[in-house]
Amino acid sequence: MKAGSVAGYQYSAAMTNSGLTWDEATLSKYLANPKSIVPGSKMAFAGLKRPEDVTAVIAYLKTLK
Repeated sequence: MKAGSVAGYQYSAAMTNSGLTWDEATLSKYLANPKSIVPGSKMAFAGLKRPEDVTAVIAYLKTLK
């Protein structure tokens, strides 16, 4: 899924113009350090510092398919 593309949400220009596609590798990097992946994003999320938390979130998201 392309970042910043879900209808009904007003994404920051940084997210909309990021050119990212959410796959497991990109999401892993984003969850660990969102500001380094999408600088200027309006999302107030500091990131997950423990790699096992990133893994757990991605595992959960996979159950939602």
